[in-house]
Amino acid sequence: MLPLISLLAALATSVAATEKPPAQQPAVVDHGALVLAPNIEAWRKLGFGMFIHWGLYSELGGVWQGKRVTKGYAEQIQSFANIPAADYAKVAERFSAAKFDADAICALAKDAGARHILVTSKHHDGFAMFDTQSTDYNIVKRTPFGKDPLKLLSTACRRIGLGFGVYFSLVDWYAGHAFDPDNNNPIPVAMEPMIEQQLRELMTNYGTIAEVWFDMSSPTPEQSRKFAAIVRELQPQAAINGRIWNNVGDFVTLGDNEVPPPDLQPPFEVPASIYHETWGYRSWQKRGDVDGKVRELVHGLTEARAHGGNYLLNIGPMGDGSVVPFEAQVLRGIGAWLRAHPGALDIGRSSAPEKVVAAAADGSIRIARNDWSAGTSFGFRNGYTTQYPTTVLLSAAVSSPTARTVMLHFEGASSPANARYCIAVGNQLRDQGEAQGLSTDFGPFELPATRTMPLTIRLMRPAFPAEDLGLDFDAVQLLPVSTKKESAP
Repeated sequence: MLPLISLLAALATSVAATEKPPAQQPAVVDHGALVLAPNIEAWRKLGFGMFIHWGLYSELGGVWQGKRVTKGYAEQIQSFANIPAADYAKVAERFSAAKFDADAICALAKDAGARHILVTSKHHDGFAMFDTQSTDYNIVKRTPFGKDPLKLLSTACRRIGLGFGVYFSLVDWYAGHAFDPDNNNPIPVAMEPMIEQQLRELMTNYGTIAEVWFDMSSPTPEQSRKFAAIVRELQPQAAINGRIWNNVGDFVTLGDNEVPPPDLQPPFEVPASIYHETWGYRSWQKRGDVDGKVRELVHGLTEARAHGGNYLLNIGPMGDGSVVPFEAQVLRGIGAWLRAHPGALDIGRSSAPEKVVAAAADGSIRIARNDWSAGTSFGFRNGYTTQYPTTVLLSAAVSSPTARTVMLHFEGASSPANARYCIAVGNQLRDQGEAQGLSTDFGPFELPATRTMPLTIRLMRPAFPAEDLGLDFDAVQLLPVSTKKESAP
């Protein structure tokens, strides 16, 4: 997996499924941070979710024909062990899941402090873990279990006040994708109707969906927009993760178990597994000690939340549907820690830059380009290997010994013709409006005496959460109105 990202204060907007996704006018909150679209704000408040990888691969438990399959994640055992489709399909005949208990799983999630669960509706093997009419290759029609676990889990979530979300793989070996160790398969046009039907079923039959987690493949921009449009049509409140690709998602999804860097801007989510080696159940997995694992995962959770991100922690139930006792103990340990530390799941916010630029004798403040701190993110084109870095925020800190009214002026600035920026000094927001270029000054801003004020630059209407500012300049000046010349230097 690729190393990805992490933390800080707030940016972005919901991306609608159109040729050029419209963005929303940001509003000001504390320190000039942006208010996100309502569905993303609601998702961010959930903060901590329990991921569940459960499927036919769970019945195998990382073992094929009596031998441990040590390569890759256990949920992808069909690919790594090169199991023929007919042989893999026979696993369904013994998938009775006699100990599956949706109420117990949801109660465990709540005891852990999670606020929603997110379950694999279909992984790369193409075996649907829900009642779909698109194929009989599903848990209801092919297994002795014969029930829809998503229906049972979504009902149990509503009963105890948890949110519910679904994982959906865009790679489908049963429908025709070849085994690819990178899971970077393009989606043939012939596969689109099945994907669309399954998404419509998932978005229609399981009540309110909080989060939709797409994974892998290499869709075209049109395909990404088409699949997102189904979610937004039927579940407009749902947050869509970044692995729908082509910058169509609502938030950035980090790499598996990645530690995010400190300058990453929300919205983002850390997908973590109790074990880094696998997500699906593996019978021979080394478990370690409970207390050490609790400490490790609590650290990851609180780091993500402190910097404004979400945390999604995975368990891999056994083939019989029961939760691995070690994993249950770890989750209860996390819950006990959270109850002992109220507020640990509150959304954090970024700190001001360490370097403060003070006013000169004439009251002006000049901030050279290298004195600004960058808030970063990542964009993606059509797959996991297409990651590219972006700068989505510039921040500085200024102070003046005397209260002043100032205007902001860019020196040597260049930007894309269609870019529009928001400048915030503390809670004072000024936007570029329809002005062309950066020759028009921003302001006025009030600087209180002696108090240090944060200064931030963002896009006014980012087309997607990680859109780059596209801004270059030599310096920024804050010029007192009383001494400002008609044409600033």
